[in-house]
Amino acid sequence: MFRAFSRKNLERVKHVWGAGRIWGGSHVQHWLQHPLVQERINIKVSGTAQMNRFEYFLDRYLRGTMPVERALTLGSGVGELERGLCQYGFARFHEGLDLSDEAVRIASQKAESEGFRHIRYRTADLNTVTLDRSSYDAIFGVSSVHHIHNLEHLFQQVQQALKPGGYFFLDEFIGPSRFQWTDAQIRVINDQLQQIPKDLRRLVSDHTKFKERIVRKSVSEMIVADPSEAVRSSEIVPLLEDYFSILEITGYGGAILHELLYDIAGNFCEENTGSLDRLRKLFEVEDQLTASQTVNDDFAVIIATGRKIA
Repeated sequence: MFRAFSRKNLERVKHVWGAGRIWGGSHVQHWLQHPLVQERINIKVSGTAQMNRFEYFLDRYLRGTMPVERALTLGSGVGELERGLCQYGFARFHEGLDLSDEAVRIASQKAESEGFRHIRYRTADLNTVTLDRSSYDAIFGVSSVHHIHNLEHLFQQVQQALKPGGYFFLDEFIGPSRFQWTDAQIRVINDQLQQIPKDLRRLVSDHTKFKERIVRKSVSEMIVADPSEAVRSSEIVPLLEDYFSILEITGYGGAILHELLYDIAGNFCEENTGSLDRLRKLFEVEDQLTASQTVNDDFAVIIATGRKIA
């Protein structure tokens, strides 16, 4: 049974994710921020490095139908997705929901300053949100759904909020809940980490320190850091199948690269000779382990459509 976050935990989540704090700044800290990783994901999802996963979705499923009348983003942060989609003439009205008041303020300000009057934001807790019935042509969940405890409620709301033939697009972490990495993951990550030269293991966040070893945090430690982080991530795909017709699931790795590259991703750059080739070899390692089913894809693009209720 779903239990709502306590007020203390809810405030902790708002603090952690307010105004995109984790993703803020210009330093490449997270694996998904690295240009070569983005190219790799593009190839896995769209088949070409030049087309990203959002362009792929628009081209395959919405070609000839844009602008759609109404779209929604779940967990919109500071609004990069909504503003980015404007270049394609995507929607006549695009709404963004986020738990953080500060993120909503910044997103609204940025949309207004860039002249995007069709974009609107408001605060909402996705665990309890009520969405307008049969209102949206497309609903996005990008790196937000894995923070939701009450997945059943959210999926039911999305299902009834989609127009007939509408799409639910997710780009999500679907790996172990609470980041409880498998022993196989931990072992491979540490093996690969020890093979990386020390200068490439220097932390982006603190240049006086080096990444030495990955230790799996306990569930209690995860909850203290962020009560919402990957709270039920491993259940996302199984539960989606109860509410939607899944059109495609495309995994793009992350079982090794996600944790291995955290806080050192920016060291793999042109300025560090040979580092980009080393990064490509890490891609190969993860692909080989995934192909052998030693690890699974921890991240995926999922495109679904609402299932008719009998």
